[in-house]
Amino acid sequence: MKRKEKSIWIFGCLLVMMVLVTSCTMRKVRKRLIPSARPAASTNVKTGVVTENDGIGQITLRDLDSETANTFFYDDTSLIQDEYDRERDGEDIEQGEILQVSCKPNEDKIVSAVVPENVWYYHEVQKFSFDTEQSMMEFVGKKYQYGMLTFCSDGMDQVQPMDFDSKDMLTVRGIGSHVYSIVRSRGHGYIRIINYKDFMGGLAELDNGMMVLITDNLMMTAPEGTYRLTLVTKNMAATKTVVVMNGQETVADFSDYKKEIKDIGEVTFDVQPEGAELTLNGTSIDYSKPVTLSYGKYKVRVSLAGYSDYIGVLNVEQASKKIHIVLEEADAEVALPSPTPTQPAADTANHDAVTRKIDSEHTITVTEPVGVEVYLDNIYKGVSPCSFTKVLGSQTITLSIPGYSSRSYSVDILDDNKNVKLTFAELKSESASSESTSTPVPLPEISSILDD
Repeated sequence: MKRKEKSIWIFGCLLVMMVLVTSCTMRKVRKRLIPSARPAASTNVKTGVVTENDGIGQITLRDLDSETANTFFYDDTSLIQDEYDRERDGEDIEQGEILQVSCKPNEDKIVSAVVPENVWYYHEVQKFSFDTEQSMMEFVGKKYQYGMLTFCSDGMDQVQPMDFDSKDMLTVRGIGSHVYSIVRSRGHGYIRIINYKDFMGGLAELDNGMMVLITDNLMMTAPEGTYRLTLVTKNMAATKTVVVMNGQETVADFSDYKKEIKDIGEVTFDVQPEGAELTLNGTSIDYSKPVTLSYGKYKVRVSLAGYSDYIGVLNVEQASKKIHIVLEEADAEVALPSPTPTQPAADTANHDAVTRKIDSEHTITVTEPVGVEVYLDNIYKGVSPCSFTKVLGSQTITLSIPGYSSRSYSVDILDDNKNVKLTFAELKSESASSESTSTPVPLPEISSILDD
């Protein structure tokens, strides 16, 4: 081959190689420039809340601002992505998710499903409250609007906001200042304590910090989990391990307890001025006589109108102890600036330690269902219909009767100088609750709050 022809041949090869490399590079660049499968102009698009996913190829999507619901189908050819644009299987779509679904015209087969960019969400929300009068939900230090169309679920069936208990853990999703879905991710159960007469007047303590006074018909509401339950009274303590399961009642029988006199302290409180309320781990305590406690640390709060609250930690580590607490008079009321809107942050507030305000001139009456045990924040109040002193603010009403599934409701009692009547739905029998829940069940009756 002549030198000139050889040069032309080499140049041609180099040119072909450059074209191939450039072509491959452009294809890679174009691929990186496509962040996600956002809907094309030729597709029908629906945005809503996932109310059901059967896990085998079908989801129900309800419009955000109406009761209109549509059924869509997915398979291996459907491109489904999470909030980080990561591809996932259709069976991983969670109840309560807000999705933008695109389909071909006149078809209900999903081409792509993505989480809209303006959607926010919070998992494992533990401290929350509902203002039913203003239809506001408060968590992570901020208030959000909810409404009749906010989808609420206990993880299986649709419920109402008042069905969520303060011991639950929630997943909350929304857009802007509006909440569109609330789903219980971890529930609560009940501990029925029996054969404990020797401990009457003492305290029942869980190792998560919960504690209640030991009275008649003792029952505690607690988050799902395994706990050490200790009953404590003067010179005696008994401990059992209990497992709390969602929506179920666990019986803790102390008929076989053995007396223990170690690791128990007797604390005498000297609080000034008289009449102040003292709480330990959020439970109001009668400190007119010494209080018997297991060794450990307790959050103390002392409050009285016109005085600054005392907040501290009590470390019980000896057989007897005396605590002096003197409240200081509150400073003149100072107008606080309006809060500046901020991005929600992790919630560090301890709602359980909030002191309850009592309206001794008015009552709360539970009228229905008739014949059930009524508990207010784990304190037994009687068998319905029953009345008790009005306690203001957000709290939990628990209903229980043998043979039926116990239920807890969050209620918000207003400071309106009126008596309050509460009506709840009938409890379900345990046999009915144990049946399969694959068939949708109707919503429970709405609890009504009627003022005299």
